[in-house]
Amino acid sequence: MVARCADSVFYNGNIITFSSAKESAHAIAVEAGKVVAVGSDSEVRNSAPRGCVKYDLGGRHVLPGFIDCHTHFIQMGVDSLSVDLFNSPTLEEALSLMRVAAEKTPDGDWVVGTSWRESKWANGRFISRSDLDKCCPNHPAVAHRICGHLSSVNSLAIKSLGLDSKTPGVESDASGHLTGVLKESAVSLARSATAPTPQRQTKGLMNAIKKAHSLGVTSIHDNADSMDLETYLRAEQAGSLKVRVRVNIPSQNLDSLLRLGLSSGLGSDWLRIGGLKIFCDGALGARTAALSEPFADDPGNKGIFVHERKSLDEIISRANEHDVQVVIHAVGDMGIDTTISALESALASFPRRDHRHRIEHLELPTRQHIKRMSKLRIIASMQPNFVGEWGGINGMYAGRLGDERARTNNPFNEILKAGVRLVFGSDCMPFSPVYGIYSAITAPFETQRISAEQAVAAYTRDAAFAGFDERIKGTLEEGKLADFIVVSCSPFGSPAELSSLRVLRTVVGGEVVHERARSSRTVKGQSH
Repeated sequence: MVARCADSVFYNGNIITFSSAKESAHAIAVEAGKVVAVGSDSEVRNSAPRGCVKYDLGGRHVLPGFIDCHTHFIQMGVDSLSVDLFNSPTLEEALSLMRVAAEKTPDGDWVVGTSWRESKWANGRFISRSDLDKCCPNHPAVAHRICGHLSSVNSLAIKSLGLDSKTPGVESDASGHLTGVLKESAVSLARSATAPTPQRQTKGLMNAIKKAHSLGVTSIHDNADSMDLETYLRAEQAGSLKVRVRVNIPSQNLDSLLRLGLSSGLGSDWLRIGGLKIFCDGALGARTAALSEPFADDPGNKGIFVHERKSLDEIISRANEHDVQVVIHAVGDMGIDTTISALESALASFPRRDHRHRIEHLELPTRQHIKRMSKLRIIASMQPNFVGEWGGINGMYAGRLGDERARTNNPFNEILKAGVRLVFGSDCMPFSPVYGIYSAITAPFETQRISAEQAVAAYTRDAAFAGFDERIKGTLEEGKLADFIVVSCSPFGSPAELSSLRVLRTVVGGEVVHERARSSRTVKGQSH
């Protein structure tokens, strides 16, 4: 473990490598963006060349950089340029923010709000057409719910979008009047009408990258569209793409993907083709997840399927046959059952041992579903922050599902015990691995709670596996990318300690891209 060719050395730390050897380490040497040595201070620091930069870590803990396996990364950045409703404690406060934005916007231009959460409001109802008419009378306005599966629009927006009661996904009341609530496919109409310019996309991406660095995220899997991919390509060419990205391509682009001969993994260490993103059902918050029994707070409603079974089977089968990983959104128990059955059929026709197909969200699997996933080696790609936001006996899950079903959702512990690979992401709701880890280890039910080691692995080592990247990232070992973070305390302490953990420094490819405070001392050109 020598560092004779290193250009930088980070020493006097507590290095958590997550490698299979689980060796104790205190120093890392980096050269040309990769780890060239991991070991003791005496082994690594003392063998480093005289001119390299040396960083004293001050005894801090070091982890592999977090990998968020499920994001809408550029969308998160673009949303940061709109009206942020995430922290609005009441409906009235959210509408007030929309009103203030409208007053600063030329009449006729769109007012866009993002990330409202009615589950945090006392009245617990969705934003309506009349709400937005009052606060944005002279502007078409849209307010997107945090899940991305439901939005609310006002009368001018309804007119601008050409919506009526026959438009799929547009909600009407008992009298046939449009409520302003849009679900699933109708949401995309509002998104398209307010699509950002390429310049705004790039600005949003830079905002998202800065946020990622501050939270210790060095790699992301983005469920993107063609405009997002163009934005990533421009950023990579400009040298400003300072997070590593796997882009999941929408299923409607499968024909183009196959015609061009593209498959999962093509690209560079900064930007690669990921999987094919397929929607099976909707979301619990929007009451569109496909359930075997109705929603507890909406009797008669069992949610929806985005694709008919025949269509879903065909998409998955074609992707599997052509060596394309599939990442399938399935939330409700019926959506999950349908997805597993489609994967079973595809893999029976074209067996692939190392397919690494994934089910995204997987919020209501049964024990039988988990057994089938283990047999098929399907990866569970889940969001522990959802439990932090909506779990517990008084949370949204209990409201939507009733107490009994709410106790069976997001069973991280049961999934791991069954031998299913578990990886974590945020869906940007909110975007924060530390919050996700905390949510997983403090989850309200035993079937959910896992150890801190397991939760961190789901954001690092196992997350790399889900992207076919375990040879280059996810652990801190010689030859791998020098992507790591320095944190304020051990991630394996008590929940109280973890709740106070902060990312002090983020390193991507050996470059320090974020520094929260003077947590360590930099010494250049000295050996001591």
